[in-house]
Amino acid sequence: MPSKLNKAIIKSVSGQLSVYIVQFLALIIYARLFSPEEFGIIASIQVFVLFFQMIANVGIGPAIINEDEFESKKRDGIFTVTAIMGGILAVLFFFFSYSLNSFYGEYEYQQIAILVCVAILFNSLSIVPTTALNKDTKFLKLASINALAECIALAFVYSLYLQNFGVLALAIRPAIQAIVKFVFIWCVSSNTELGRANFGSELYHIKSILAFSLYQFGFNVINFFSRNLDNILIAKYFGMSFVGVYEKSYQLMRYPLMVTTFAMAPAIQPVLTKVRNNKDKVIKEHNSLTCKLLAISIPISIFIYLNAENIVIGLFGKQWVGVIPLIKIFSLMIPIQAVSSSSGAFFQVMNKPHVLFVSGAISAFVNVTGIVIGIVLGEMEYVAFALVIGFSINFFQTYFTLFKYCFGTNPKEFYFGLLKVVCVVLLPSILYCVINIGFITRYSLSVWLDLLVNILVGFMSIFIFYTPLKKILQNS
Repeated sequence: MPSKLNKAIIKSVSGQLSVYIVQFLALIIYARLFSPEEFGIIASIQVFVLFFQMIANVGIGPAIINEDEFESKKRDGIFTVTAIMGGILAVLFFFFSYSLNSFYGEYEYQQIAILVCVAILFNSLSIVPTTALNKDTKFLKLASINALAECIALAFVYSLYLQNFGVLALAIRPAIQAIVKFVFIWCVSSNTELGRANFGSELYHIKSILAFSLYQFGFNVINFFSRNLDNILIAKYFGMSFVGVYEKSYQLMRYPLMVTTFAMAPAIQPVLTKVRNNKDKVIKEHNSLTCKLLAISIPISIFIYLNAENIVIGLFGKQWVGVIPLIKIFSLMIPIQAVSSSSGAFFQVMNKPHVLFVSGAISAFVNVTGIVIGIVLGEMEYVAFALVIGFSINFFQTYFTLFKYCFGTNPKEFYFGLLKVVCVVLLPSILYCVINIGFITRYSLSVWLDLLVNILVGFMSIFIFYTPLKKILQNS
C-alpha cells in the first residue's frame, strides 16, 4: 500500500511530466527559430527577472503551507500584499533595466523590460492561488494549467517571430505564461481548502508568517545568486552568444532534474508537515525517496554523457554544437543534484528554516568561489567543472547539517543506503557503456536511430538487474 507521500509524489510527477514534455518540445522549437545570441540576451536579463520575482514571493508559499489553519481574511490580506509588492517591483525593474544597458554594453533592454514587468506583476499575483493548489496537493490541475500556458505562449512567440519581431518575440513568452497561469489558477483555487483569494484590507496578517518566510527568503536569495552568478558573469565577460550556449547546456541538464527531484519536491512539505513530530517516519521517507532519486538519476546521467552530441544535433541543430562539451560536464552532477535538491523540503518539514538558511549560505560560498575561479581561468568549461566540484562538496555539507540539526541523528544509514544503490545501478550502467562504446558508436547510422537504439539498450540493461534494485529500494 503506497504511503501518502508516495501518492502525492505520483500525482506531482505525473502532472509535472506532462508540463516538462510540453516545455521541452517548445524549447526545441525555440532553438530552431532563435540564435544562441538571441537566447543569450534573454538569459542575461532573465537572471534578474527571477530575482525580482523571488523578492515578491518572500518565501510566502512555504510559510502558508507550514500553517495548520489559515483564515480567509488572512489569505486576502497576504494576497493584497503580494499584489502591491508585484506592482512596485515591476516599476522598479523597468528603471533597473537601464543599468543593464551599461553593465552588459551590448543591448538596450527597455522594450524587453516592459514585457518582463507584466510577468513580474502576474507571477506575484499567482503566489497565493498557486499555494492554495499546492497545499491541497492538486498537482494535476496545476500542471494542466502550466502546460496550457506554455502552449499559448508558444503560439504568441511563433506569431511574432513570423512578423520579424526578433528577440522581442522570445521575450513575450514569460509575460503570456504569467497572465494565463494567473487567470486559470485564480479561478480553480476556489475549490481548495484555502479558497479563492480576493483583495483585502488587513495587510498586517503578513507579519504572522514573516518568522518562517524571511528565513526561507534569505535562503532563496543566497541560493539564487550561487546558482545564477555564472550566467551574469559569462554574459558580462564572454558575451551574449557564449551565455546563450552556456544557459542552454545548463537548461538541458536541468530537465532530467525537473522530471525527478523538482517534480517531487512540491509534494514533500504538504504531506510530511502533518507527521513532523514522528521523526523516525520522516527520516524513513527521506531515505527511501533519496535512494529512488539516485537510482533514477545515475542511468540518466550516463545516457546524456554518452549521447550528448546526438542529443544536441538531433534536438537543437548544428548551430548549438558548442553546447556539447558543457552538457557532458554538467551531466556528471545530475545524480548529486537529483538527491540534494530534495533536501530543502525536509528542512521545511522539520520547521527549521534558520538551519536551511545557514546551510544555504555555506553552499553559496562554495559555489560562488568555484564560479569566480572558473571565470578567472577564462573558459566556460572551467566554470562548469567548478560547479560540479562545488555541488559535490555541498552535498556532504547539506546532509551533515540536515541529519545533525534537524533529524538529530547520524547520516551513516543514509549514506549506506545510497552506496547500496550505486553498487546495484553500476552493473547495468557498465553493461550499457560496453554496448554503447563497443557496438552502437562503432556502427553509427544516424542521429535519431542511434538515440533510439541507445534508449532501448539502456532499458534492457536496467531490466536485467531490475529485481535486485527493486529489493534495495523497498528496503531503503
